[in-house]
Amino acid sequence: MKREKPQINVKLKKGESALDVLVDADVKRTVVYGYYFDDETVQHLTINGVEVSGCMFINCRFQDCLFEGVSFLNCYFKNCDFSFMNMHQGSFTCCEIVESKLTGLNLSFGVLNNVLIRTTSCRYVNFSEVKMTVVKFVSCDMTSADVDKVRLKESEFVQCNMTEMNICGTSFEGMNLRGNRLDKLIFMGGELQGATVDSAQAIGLIRLMGILVDDNGSPAYGQGANRKRFE
Repeated sequence: MKREKPQINVKLKKGESALDVLVDADVKRTVVYGYYFDDETVQHLTINGVEVSGCMFINCRFQDCLFEGVSFLNCYFKNCDFSFMNMHQGSFTCCEIVESKLTGLNLSFGVLNNVLIRTTSCRYVNFSEVKMTVVKFVSCDMTSADVDKVRLKESEFVQCNMTEMNICGTSFEGMNLRGNRLDKLIFMGGELQGATVDSAQAIGLIRLMGILVDDNGSPAYGQGANRKRFE
C-alpha cells in the first residue's frame, strides 16, 4: 500500500480567522486554499459543499458544526477536535490526522482516500457506508465505532482498539488484523472471512459466536474409543 501524503504549500497564509474564511468561502462558493490555522475555535457553523485544500490545522476545535458535503484535500491536522461534528457525505483526501479527536464524528456516506489517522480517538465515530481507499489507522481508539457497510480497499488497522466496533456488512478479506484489540466486535458472520488474526484473537472471536472451546474431557480424533473402532 503506497499512500499519497498531503501536498502543502510552504508559504501558507496566516493570521486570518478560520471562522471568517470558511463563512466567506460558503457564501462566495470559493475554495479555501493555503491557510495555516492555529489554536482556533469554530462554533455553531453550518456550511455546505465547501472545498478546503492545502491547509494546516493545529490545535483547532470544531464545536456544534454542520459541514455537510465539505471536502478536505491535502490537509494536515494535529491536536484538533472534531467531536460530534456532522460531516455527512464529507471527505478527506490525501490528509493526515494525528493526535486528534474524532469522537462521535458523523462521516456517513463520505469518503476517506489516501488518509493517515494516527493516535486519534475515533470512539463512537460514524463511518457507516464510507468509501475507504488506502486508509491507515495507527494506534487509534475505535471503541464502539460504526464501520458498517464500508467499502475497504488497500486499508489497514495497526495497534488499534476495535472493542465493540460494528463491522456488519464490511469485508475484511485479505486484511491483517493481528495486534489490534477485537473484543466484543459486532458482526454477522462473514465479515472476517479471509482476514488474518492471531490465536488469542481467534479464541475470542470463536467465543463471540457462542462456540465453547474445550480441549479436555473427550479424546481426539483417532484416539481412545474412536481409535478402537478402526483397529
